[in-house]
Amino acid sequence: MNHSRHRSVQLGLLAKDLVVLKCHGRATRSRSLILQKVVDRLGLMHGLPQKIGQLLAFSELESSDAAFTQLTENKPSLSPDEALAAIQEQIGLPLLNCFRSIEPVGIGASIGQVHRARLLDARSVAVKVQYPDIAEHIAWDLQALGWLAAPIGDMSRGFDLAAYRREIGSMLECELDYAREAAMIRRFREWTADWQGLQIPEVVESFSGPRCLTTTWVEGCSVRETRDWSIADRSAVASTILRLFLKGLFEWGLLHADPNPGNYRFLGPSAQHGPMFGLLDFGCVKAIPPNFSRALGGMFHEAIQGSLCEAGVWNSFLSMGFNSGALQPVRSKLVPLASALCAPFLEQRPTRAADWPIAQSLSTILGEHRMMFRAAGPASLLFVLRAFQGVLQHLRHLDAPIPWRDLFVECALPGSQQTPPEVQLSAAPVDKPLSDMKADFLHIRVSEASAIKVALTFDVSATDHLDQLVPAELRDGLRGKSIDLVEIAQRSRIRGHQPGELFSWDEGAKAVRVWLA
Repeated sequence: MNHSRHRSVQLGLLAKDLVVLKCHGRATRSRSLILQKVVDRLGLMHGLPQKIGQLLAFSELESSDAAFTQLTENKPSLSPDEALAAIQEQIGLPLLNCFRSIEPVGIGASIGQVHRARLLDARSVAVKVQYPDIAEHIAWDLQALGWLAAPIGDMSRGFDLAAYRREIGSMLECELDYAREAAMIRRFREWTADWQGLQIPEVVESFSGPRCLTTTWVEGCSVRETRDWSIADRSAVASTILRLFLKGLFEWGLLHADPNPGNYRFLGPSAQHGPMFGLLDFGCVKAIPPNFSRALGGMFHEAIQGSLCEAGVWNSFLSMGFNSGALQPVRSKLVPLASALCAPFLEQRPTRAADWPIAQSLSTILGEHRMMFRAAGPASLLFVLRAFQGVLQHLRHLDAPIPWRDLFVECALPGSQQTPPEVQLSAAPVDKPLSDMKADFLHIRVSEASAIKVALTFDVSATDHLDQLVPAELRDGLRGKSIDLVEIAQRSRIRGHQPGELFSWDEGAKAVRVWLA
């Protein structure tokens, strides 16, 4: 109990530090100190907090002051004696019977730490051992996801945080399962056995267990060290990265979804081989539903053919799991949005990722509806976007032209450039006309002494998650007044979200009003 209380305190302090960091928008000495404090706390906590730090590391690939990138290869949590004892316990054999040598100080990661070793047959290997009690830490972290997400990405605004908790929890459970990770490594090695320029480690079965995984060592440097490579070499590894992503998304149905900088290794050309790209850590491999792949691939194919239309794009997004009610306000913008998403795949010649201003394009097209569009997407899209973001950041850093269109045709339309993936438009959810919804928006207003303290507006579909949208500091008071937010949301849904007041509450100088209009 004391340990759990300590974890809760650390999570609370982290949330506070993140809010303070967000308020320091400009590069100042005080911001740098706060940033380092956040990074140090994330590194010490491991689990979900360090995963968040690794996500933030994506934006720092181009930065000379890369604070969060430290979290991709952090200080180990276990002492040398603790780590070696844990490895021996998991393998079930004396280490002298397994390894010619093993480095006692490991490299820390979010769920475990890695030690370099040499087998008796002289092969160099990586031995990954899980932190004790990490599963319990992750369970506590998931309870606090709302605290951590809001300061980072405004996920509390209209997002179904319960669905995001389930999605993140499910993937973290996968990462804790080293037997599953070993199976993923074997599968990816089989799929890419004839690829040139790709290194995927090999599992050493006899020295792996439920909480210990031994694989061959993959040599290489970070992407930062490739800046002096020739354009041809950078283009070769960039093409391999994109091809791997597209194959996983459209053909294999399994996507390596942990592209943090520490999991990507690069090796320059030599007399024995050309430029090499090494991929590590297969704990976070996301299963892609076939309907998602078909819908996205079909939309890309229509863009290439110049046949995008509003009805087709609308059904593609619904087939990918987007919420029709939340998507409705941006329906007229979906065709230009789809064109922006497909832009590099429309080019006949190789192009650079840096020439694709996707963020600016989406911001221009969606305007004030950008957060609404993000919230309309399913929680299952989180790890697809995470993988895509990491791939794109690495491609931009490599800064070399690649044949986007040819790679898409190879991976999404195998065997034919004319036959698109099968998209069952008739099977898409039936779109409910906007006129059937009596209200368009959910409004939440908190005032004190006649001064407005909080004023929030969401798409009306967010009413289903009312209990997560009302500010946390008000929930205890509402429960004390027998105001059941879940019941209110259900009643509103049954009535078709008709306009009007959902509830109001006055206590002293404070007043809360929630209504649909």
